[in-house]
Amino acid sequence: MARRSTLALVTTAVLLVGLCGPASGPTAGAAPEPGMPPRTEAVDEPATVALVAQRLAFAAQRYRTPIFSGATTSTLTYATAPDLNTGQSVVLQLDLYRPIGDTSTSRPLLVWVHGGAFAAGNRSSMASVAVAYARLGYVTASISYRIDPGSRCLQVQAGQFTGAQLIAEQARCERAIMAARADAAAAVAWLRTQAGTYGIDTTRVAIGGSSAGAITAVLVGQTLNTPGSPPPAASRVSAVLAMSGCNYIEGSIDSADAPVAMIASGGDPMVPYSCSVATVAASVAAGVPALGQWFELESGHAQGLYAAHQGEIDRSWRLFLIDHLDLV
Repeated sequence: MARRSTLALVTTAVLLVGLCGPASGPTAGAAPEPGMPPRTEAVDEPATVALVAQRLAFAAQRYRTPIFSGATTSTLTYATAPDLNTGQSVVLQLDLYRPIGDTSTSRPLLVWVHGGAFAAGNRSSMASVAVAYARLGYVTASISYRIDPGSRCLQVQAGQFTGAQLIAEQARCERAIMAARADAAAAVAWLRTQAGTYGIDTTRVAIGGSSAGAITAVLVGQTLNTPGSPPPAASRVSAVLAMSGCNYIEGSIDSADAPVAMIASGGDPMVPYSCSVATVAASVAAGVPALGQWFELESGHAQGLYAAHQGEIDRSWRLFLIDHLDLV
């Protein structure tokens, strides 16, 4: 069957009708039938289309095309935190990438968070995308964060536990998710303190991630604040990029959140497609700009889905960052 891709550029005036997330997600209901497109409304406004075409007409310019040959890499310690099981202090590191030959001393920051179901994974898995965005003119970072190898978040999501075991496994999974969020927020805050050393513009910060990292990035962008109030200035981000992400925290999306751009496939085996769509819909309902790219008839996940459609996704994500980091 041919691929069906839906690009929904969503503003406060264009509501993407959300499919259903799990009971703990932004909305609840039934998932799409296999092979069927999602129940969405995707509207391309003429003014938006013209504006996109105008921006794409720029060539060989910072943030639009890779004008730098590569990136220098530094491994840095950004925090220490207690291990989720032993309580012993864990050193948290990140790899920082800066464009080779760049003379700018004030560049936007893009922090990447790896996947692994909050039980595995390594920051090196985000190296290629971190380098790619550094070549556009960003300072980028790929972070390590605390994981719990014994946590079973996927099994909890799949409904494999009941009773007391379910309660225990849910608590363990939630602890790992919240630790990842805390560590990612700490990395953003620490990098702001290093702005002078690494040439970072602290007013232009974004976060992105893959799978569990996408969930973490979304939570940093949407759940650090008390509803109705802005998030802490140190860890605040102005845009979120999510490869198969979701916000599972009921009622956490509001008008103070960061704009989010998300990709997902209809048959994603790990992060419910319905929850990804519902997260974007809830953002729009709260008055926050959001961009959803849905591949309804596919089953790719996170970086695999991104790799399969990288040209298409990068074109929209580059413009999304230009808009919401005010890089025009």
